Amino acid sequence: MKSKVAIYARLSREDEDKIDGNKSESRSIENQIKVLSDYARENDLDIYKIYYDDGYSGGNFERPEFKKLLKDMYQHKFDTILIKDISRLGRVVYKVGELIECIFPKNNIRVISLNDKYDSLTYNDDQSIVIRNFLNDYYLKEFKRKCRQARTHYARTKHLNYYPKYGYNFDKDRKEIIDDYSANIVKRIFDYVANQGLSTCQVAEILNKEGVLTRSLYATRVLGLKALNKNPAKEWSGEKVWEIVKDYEYCGHSKNWVRHIKEEQILIKDTHLAIIDEETFNKAQKNIEDRSTRKNKVKHIGKLLIDRKTGKNLLYGRTIGKEDKATYFCRVNNLRVYSIKARAIEDIIYRDTLNVIQCCKLDQERFYNFFKERIFNGKEYNQEKLKDKLNKLNEEYSQILEAYFNQTICEEIYEKKSQKLLFDIKETEIDIERCSSYKAQIELLEIRFKKFLESIKSLSVIEPFEIISKVVSKVYIENVSNPDTFQLTIIYKFEET
Repeated sequence: MKSKVAIYARLSREDEDKIDGNKSESRSIENQIKVLSDYARENDLDIYKIYYDDGYSGGNFERPEFKKLLKDMYQHKFDTILIKDISRLGRVVYKVGELIECIFPKNNIRVISLNDKYDSLTYNDDQSIVIRNFLNDYYLKEFKRKCRQARTHYARTKHLNYYPKYGYNFDKDRKEIIDDYSANIVKRIFDYVANQGLSTCQVAEILNKEGVLTRSLYATRVLGLKALNKNPAKEWSGEKVWEIVKDYEYCGHSKNWVRHIKEEQILIKDTHLAIIDEETFNKAQKNIEDRSTRKNKVKHIGKLLIDRKTGKNLLYGRTIGKEDKATYFCRVNNLRVYSIKARAIEDIIYRDTLNVIQCCKLDQERFYNFFKERIFNGKEYNQEKLKDKLNKLNEEYSQILEAYFNQTICEEIYEKKSQKLLFDIKETEIDIERCSSYKAQIELLEIRFKKFLESIKSLSVIEPFEIISKVVSKVYIENVSNPDTFQLTIIYKFEET
């Protein structure tokens, strides 16, 4: 007879912070469940139910799914609990010990913990699995703490570079020395930017025409080092040149970055041989800043475009002489996530803006009512009606609860209906609270709408960017599949209540 297995997974907010929001990491809830489910299938175990508590600390034993697991255990709905490790049950030693060594055995529950290689049916070690697990956890934390202390000490005292920068190589003692060929390329790059006033894109174009290997390819093909990336850059880009020009370490100084201390970077002077002198470096920085200032004079709507997921403004990029190929792009952690053709999105926003202005001029009252309904989702927030609605919902919930206790409806129907009713009750209570501020919000909308009407009176056939900047407050971008395909939501200035 197959064992009926209850899978339990837990992830605290601290664990989520440690994996930087990357749900593909091994400690995510999804991955815990997948690994445990795969194990159950491979070992011919019948999965009864999957329980998981996302965002709950191991010190809190009032976790909703964990309580359901215990309730189902007492009703003998399964005979085995499958977990990733003992700490998923909790992080209070005596409570977990009581579960593992008293409550579970008393209820004939088998416990399997994958990472601990523990199976209560076969475990015969004299040492308690709970104590061993918590000791291992303690020693691991101590080891990590000592590693952080050592790294902080090194960051304050020496040059930290585990892979040579372009322009350098390691000697047999792994000390950084100047590599003549690549160092000359670095000097040329700084000369182009500092003395000849070229942009980073123009420098990249020159290097590509001459067939100069990128940092990654030079490191692997010439210096014989292991590749840093699976897909190394095959050509120079403006960003790659920019990274070199902005790197102060080419002046012979170290900027060590340590994540767990307050300073973002620790500067240590004269730690290695310099390729670039301070004067040339500063001149290059000034030219980059001046060029950036000139570039910002190009009219674009980057400040209005916001990536819905990250909340970050999109950046504007173009190549000199190729304005028709300009793009808006989203960058996260110095990586470009996606790009959108500038002309495509500007045309959409401009056409929609003109349409809004035209509709407003034709029928102001209808236009105002349309946006009022859109902003408030068609809700009028009539307090008396909402209170009547709340009373009816509470009465309906009482009836469904009474029916469940009288066993006239099954648990599945009760769960489904009660969840819907509780959600509606909560939403109605929120709407009642909003009633007091609804009148003020309507008044504010009317004031802003009047200002909007005044602003469009002065508009004639003028430059598109001026029209957009006067009328549009922000534009949210999402669901970008390619530079021509994306979804946007335009928020006009009078809409923000």
